[in-house]
Amino acid sequence: MIIPEIIKRPSERYTVGMKYLAPDLEEGATILSSTVAITPTETSGLAVWGSPSIDGNVVEQGIQAGLDGHNYYVTFTTRTSEDNIFEDSVYVKVRSK
Repeated sequence: MIIPEIIKRPSERYTVGMKYLAPDLEEGATILSSTVAITPTETSGLAVWGSPSIDGNVVEQGIQAGLDGHNYYVTFTTRTSEDNIFEDSVYVKVRSK
């Protein structure tokens, strides 16, 4: 499994997401829910902004802040109408330069 990696500045705030395609999201299946967790959990660390949004086969979550020089995993746990549960992550490196 390849984990997507992004670099963000501590001052930036934007959404990251996952797009589910066949064969994971079967024809006719829908995404029912998704939760997002950030690890590690730190005071003033990377944080979610708002709630996850689902639009068709895409799940997005706003992220903000983060400590310069620190790295985080944004993990999506997504459930489909076929009762599948997927756990996917984005690796976020926070760098001021």
